[in-house]
Amino acid sequence: MPYYPKSRIIEDQKASPGQFITVDGKSYSGSYYITFDGKTFTGKNPSDGVSRPLLPIPKSGDMNPNLSYSQDAVKFRTLSTNAPATLIDPTPYTPVPTEADYKAGKITRYIARQRNGTQFKIMEINKQTHEDLTNLRGGANSALWKSVAIFWQISGPLYNEKINNITTRAGIIDTNQRILDTTEKNFIGIKQYLSDLQQFAKVS
Repeated sequence: MPYYPKSRIIEDQKASPGQFITVDGKSYSGSYYITFDGKTFTGKNPSDGVSRPLLPIPKSGDMNPNLSYSQDAVKFRTLSTNAPATLIDPTPYTPVPTEADYKAGKITRYIARQRNGTQFKIMEINKQTHEDLTNLRGGANSALWKSVAIFWQISGPLYNEKINNITTRAGIIDTNQRILDTTEKNFIGIKQYLSDLQQFAKVS
């Protein structure tokens, strides 16, 4: 069995009865882990006893509606069925706002992050890569990476402008901070990565 570093697997998933069978045809339920290339093995991780390969998850049309398939299981079946053999990791991208963007006052930014690991990577990506990761297409390595799209204000006052405690114009810093505070709940690390709340800003 090849070696898989911890950053390249999703550990300690739970298999329901009927979700997997072992290579000798026996039904398997219990802990399993998934590798970045879409393979599944018994155990919580490669160090948890003897890892035995599990047969591929049935295609969507063959799935038993009476069984509970995990989100990761469905995702990896889609990957192994439709993706090329070599999965593609995202590459960093830096947006360049246009005059039309500044007139609109905002851009959409796309951030990718590794799904697991204590030293996970996080980077900005382009729209196409985000869509490939989200829709499991183009060979994008959705097994290891997930992404999010966020609104980013780039023009206006620096802080909210208020009259009688009512915000009349949204501020760049206040708006971007609020968006990051909300996104951080399900996308840990984005606040640290996008720490410059005035990035690309034109203050008016």
